Amino acid sequence: MCSKTKICADCSATDPKWGILNKGVFVCDACCSIHRSLGRHISQVKYLDSSTWPPSLLSMLMTLTNGGANCLWEHSLCESKANKNQKKPSSSDPLQRKAEFIKAKYEQLSFVLRSSDTEEDLNQQLHSSVRTSNLDTSLRLLSQGADPNYFYQDKGNRPLHVAATAGQLLQLELLMIYGADAHLLDSKGNTPLNYRTIYSKISSWTFTTSWTDEK
Repeated sequence: MCSKTKICADCSATDPKWGILNKGVFVCDACCSIHRSLGRHISQVKYLDSSTWPPSLLSMLMTLTNGGANCLWEHSLCESKANKNQKKPSSSDPLQRKAEFIKAKYEQLSFVLRSSDTEEDLNQQLHSSVRTSNLDTSLRLLSQGADPNYFYQDKGNRPLHVAATAGQLLQLELLMIYGADAHLLDSKGNTPLNYRTIYSKISSWTFTTSWTDEK
């Protein structure tokens, strides 16, 4: 794996064993326990050694991690002019210190770059982004509040339809994780699965599985 997947995104411990699906990062056991305490609406956790990883889901997480997803959540920490008082914990720090940081990072979004775009702008940007392989852009837009089920009146469809038509399986994964409904129709009365250009590439679980945290 790339070096970015070999350290915990939150405390830099080596050999992380957990993926946070909706954040695009890998974390260690200690930090995972904190993510679990935040609830699934904040962090969707999955064990890396599980045999139930669909290939495209793991590929999505790896792509986001290697693309620098962690700097989305740590934007102000990644900048050269970062406030010296904003310090990331180390693997040897107490669990309470890690918990405070993780809550600030993912629950309070203390380090992210705030968007000045309107909700409609974010939605339309997402609608456009999912036709490409730019997962990091889509994650940023979703984290800023773009609606994965947005219906673009001028286009007559939703982000899932766009990603499906373009054959962007990893974008489909990301949209589903953020709550996109695969049963919603476009203006022609079709669901994403009706687009035969990618039907054979999509496993049935892609549109039927409701992700739950693993023990």
